[in-house]
Amino acid sequence: MPPYLVLARKYRPSTFSDVIGQGHVVQTLKNSITSGRVGHAFLFCGVRGVGKTTVARILAKSLNCTGRKPDDADPCNKCVSCREISGGYSVDVVEIDGASNTSVENIREINDNIKYPPVASLYKIIIIDEVHMISINAFNALLKTLEEPPAHAKFIFATTESHKVPATINSRCQRFNFRTISTADISSGLSRILEQENLQADSESIYAIAREARGSFRDALSLLDQVIAFSDGPITMGQVSSILGIDGRDGLATLVGMAIARDSQGALRLLNELFQKGYDPDQFVIDLIQYLRNLIIVATIKDGGVISSLVDVSHSELEEMSKIAAQSSSMELQNLFAIVLKAEAEIRKSLNPWVALEMMTLRLANASQLVDLRTLVEKLDKLERTHVVKQPEMGVSHVRPKSGSIDLSAETSREFKPADNESEITTALNRKVEETDKCAQSFATERIDPAPIGNPADVWIGLKTRIRGHGHESVLSLMEHAELVSYGPKMVEIGFTKAVYRDQFEASIKNKPDLKSILDDFFGKAQVKTLMLSEETSLVNHKPYDVVLDGQTDQHRAIRSEAMENPVIRSALKEFENSSVEEIRILAPR
Repeated sequence: MPPYLVLARKYRPSTFSDVIGQGHVVQTLKNSITSGRVGHAFLFCGVRGVGKTTVARILAKSLNCTGRKPDDADPCNKCVSCREISGGYSVDVVEIDGASNTSVENIREINDNIKYPPVASLYKIIIIDEVHMISINAFNALLKTLEEPPAHAKFIFATTESHKVPATINSRCQRFNFRTISTADISSGLSRILEQENLQADSESIYAIAREARGSFRDALSLLDQVIAFSDGPITMGQVSSILGIDGRDGLATLVGMAIARDSQGALRLLNELFQKGYDPDQFVIDLIQYLRNLIIVATIKDGGVISSLVDVSHSELEEMSKIAAQSSSMELQNLFAIVLKAEAEIRKSLNPWVALEMMTLRLANASQLVDLRTLVEKLDKLERTHVVKQPEMGVSHVRPKSGSIDLSAETSREFKPADNESEITTALNRKVEETDKCAQSFATERIDPAPIGNPADVWIGLKTRIRGHGHESVLSLMEHAELVSYGPKMVEIGFTKAVYRDQFEASIKNKPDLKSILDDFFGKAQVKTLMLSEETSLVNHKPYDVVLDGQTDQHRAIRSEAMENPVIRSALKEFENSSVEEIRILAPR
């Protein structure tokens, strides 16, 4: 039985016309060959399996081919030179593995041999695969030869990591970037190979194999070899899904549909089935991210031609995506995408990735119940505007009725009847004018004095200056043992180190109306509240309320109390059920 030759070697392109998906590279090389303007060094860059080494061999055959027509760049593959290069035993075309020949000695050997003319060909060609693997000293040893090579010498370098090739090498070569091959081109190539092999396969299975290759035609041929070995007849989608381990891909649409329908139970059941089949959770999340991306494109763009160029899926999958996209909005799908993208790192780092995947699935199923941040901001803005209008303590002048309220329901519910004569109309108009004057007299404008501005220490000094000179020297001495903890439009908190000072201060405010008047004018009629501080005050230590007690300072407790009493915060807590304030931070000193 003859040895089996894998498809990747059996159907390796032998001419430029056979190369798939690299038209820009092929056309440039063919034009340079037919015109005779061929460079001395080439650098082929691209991912694995896209044809770098294959094109390098075809280029070498074309340059040394003796049976090639002058106006045709494709080699004949029949002459002695073409057969020797295809067989890998040509003495004038040397292919070197850069990973195995990394030292300076290997490059020196190349430099010594390249000086001599070719034995039986037009050019002596050196092909170095994975050239980025050779050492920096080896690159330096190659520089002089690359800059001024012999007329009969050609260098072709191939690499999958072009960023590791020194700039000095890059600048001496003609660089060609090989693209990843599209799924459609790979599918077309696989179909031709299956026809030559007399094998049958449906279009869905061929497309699935091409998609799993991820732009590499060699990988696609390796996967096709594996599927052919597994199947004993026509290749089906079930066989492809089973052998390639992509059973979970069919569940992506089902899972997204369940998430949109809020079917948490069904989504967890689906994950359990995938777990039993041994599907990789990391790969499932990656596939789900790509699927949601395609779904968002389908939901956003209405032009079918543009969708086909942006979404790399089969026709049946595209129809299924269109049905799912019609059941939800683009914003909802973007929320699902954000949840999955955030959970990807958690699943990858988790010791139990399936549990993390289940929790992510539950978040997807409940994503529609989440309130959009924009909606929350709009509600808070509305509450704040309402607060500014309704709260006189914020320093806004407003008009309020002195007693009672106006009921317009009776007036609006009356039925209009035409008057019998002109005197009745005049009497009715006079009555309305009198009622309007009475309503206007029942309103009065109240002016609220503005509160002081600045940090508590400066405000405290300002208050002492205001009191000084009004005959309250004893109060000023008491204030030397106190600090202004916090102040606001509704509440002023003053802290004392000893109860005796606090009691005397409260008694002074109670018994001296003029002192009370000064405080009201200074703080805008806010309520004055006295506190006991954690540490005794001294002239050296001006911040006794910074002492921590039970994990918080007096200042933190005072500011938290003021924040929780803020009308906007209270309205927000009332508006959103089961909500609470997680944390209150001091962003800047007051």
